[in-house]
Amino acid sequence: MAESNSSYCPGLVFSDDLNEVDWEEASVVFERAPLGRNKRDPEQIRKAFEASYAVVTVSDSGKLVGMCRSLCDGQYQAAIYDMVLLPEYQGKGIGKEMLDRLCDKLPVENIILYSVPGREGFYSRCGFKKMRTAMAKLNPLISDPENGYL
Repeated sequence: MAESNSSYCPGLVFSDDLNEVDWEEASVVFERAPLGRNKRDPEQIRKAFEASYAVVTVSDSGKLVGMCRSLCDGQYQAAIYDMVLLPEYQGKGIGKEMLDRLCDKLPVENIILYSVPGREGFYSRCGFKKMRTAMAKLNPLISDPENGYL
């Protein structure tokens, strides 16, 4: 369902309908946003978003500018992944609105995510807290200490 009327940019359209997403365009958003060093395959992005519990996309005049997704068991836990927003739209409250809309779709209180190094402050301002006991098995790119995740 598409909803416009962002309180930050009136022309933006927030949606949970993936039928309108151009997955090649999504790949470019991932590449330009600070989430990706490697180009992501459009087909893999599509499959990941379609397999998700909840999604939010943001478009400006029909152009995809941001998206995020969540996995959830529907009872206890959820995890947020792939929160991307084009750099020229950052710092305007749009990312917070995306995150708020995504969290509103989740029927659980425990929501985790991991942040791109250097973006932790954004998530902290959105109510997320650092965890002391989080553990992960990660791919080699993320587990390389030089990339800042560990």
